Amino acid sequence: MQRLSRLYLRNGDNKSAEAVIERILKIDPDNAQVMVEFADCLIRRGAYEEAAYNIERALELRPGMSSAFIAMARLHEAQGCVEKQVSFMMRAANAAPEKIEVRLALAEMLKRYGDFNGAVGQYRQILEIQPDLEAALFSLGTMLLRQDDLNGAMNSFRQIIRNNPGAFDAHFNLASGLFRQSKFVMAANHFRVAQRKPELAQRSLYLMAQCYFKQRDYDSAIVTLEKLLQLDENNVSYLKSLAEIYEAADELDMAREVYRRLTSVAPERPEFLVRLASIMITLDDFERAEKTLDTLFRLHPGHVEGHRILGDLYARRGDHRSAIEEYRRTLMINENNAQVFLGLARVYRALNSAEEEQQALKRAVEVGCEDPELFLRLGQLERTMKLPASLDRFRRVSELAPDSDFAKEAEYYIRHKAA
Repeated sequence: MQRLSRLYLRNGDNKSAEAVIERILKIDPDNAQVMVEFADCLIRRGAYEEAAYNIERALELRPGMSSAFIAMARLHEAQGCVEKQVSFMMRAANAAPEKIEVRLALAEMLKRYGDFNGAVGQYRQILEIQPDLEAALFSLGTMLLRQDDLNGAMNSFRQIIRNNPGAFDAHFNLASGLFRQSKFVMAANHFRVAQRKPELAQRSLYLMAQCYFKQRDYDSAIVTLEKLLQLDENNVSYLKSLAEIYEAADELDMAREVYRRLTSVAPERPEFLVRLASIMITLDDFERAEKTLDTLFRLHPGHVEGHRILGDLYARRGDHRSAIEEYRRTLMINENNAQVFLGLARVYRALNSAEEEQQALKRAVEVGCEDPELFLRLGQLERTMKLPASLDRFRRVSELAPDSDFAKEAEYYIRHKAA
């Protein structure tokens, strides 16, 4: 009869389950477990006071009964009392420490209510009893990832993989931790395994491409992204990453074509029109760059970055006066745009106006630009103008890029000054 009542409950027939349980209690009125199951039926139909009576009666008969504490937790959950719900689940877990599933349920409950430290503590208690329990290891790992304890999280995922090399979710999360630690080679290896799970395939491939990109293995990154685009040809994230990789690889023709696709796929995003125009200017395709900027201003009037790029276009064409006016207009909207000051410096250099170039480069430094070439040029100008700051500029070049040609040139000036 008890098995029959549970079958009714499992199938959602609460009324029939109650009828069978009432018959059992007439035969065996002190059956504490059946009282708890009857309380579960009563909770389902909102008879909370009667449910509480049955649970309390069961605890009188069997003090410390784990299933009674669980039923009381369910009762308080139904009544919206989180604090008492958690309290009774803790009592249930402590009453039956051998029942790992109870402590797992408690940990999941704490996680659901935002008590992450409490959840972590429960998972660790479970692992003291069953060190290789995959469910606890995985949940602990994901919790530690959220708390930025990357080493602790990765240890959990590694333990899962040692016991189960085909745990693709563990591979994915381990790779994510390695990626955040900039260990891109190892991360790519685990993303490669994780992609065997269909639900993780595209995310794993995308992050693999990012690993290759970070390693400057541009060919592998491009091949991986092209494979992704075969699955989802208009995915904006994939196309954007592909364009950025082409730019980094100095394949500007290819980058231009991808940005052109992006302007069709996502016309509402102005940054793609800006990048397309900027690349066209670099490629001396001034006419198309101007048309692209016209499209940008029609769709996004007054776009600040677009006006800066328009200044670059005037400068590349040799229309220095228009370039200066455009840059100054841009600074009226954003007076701390370092790229505008760099653009102005290039124009003033073309005009052989050393003082204005020095002032523009100085402002770029003041707003946070940390480019070694900028510091070298600024140092050269200030040295020519006999300004005391020049030596500090050259030293900064060596700090920013100690192995670069800029640093070698800066060292020459430093030695010359010392001599």
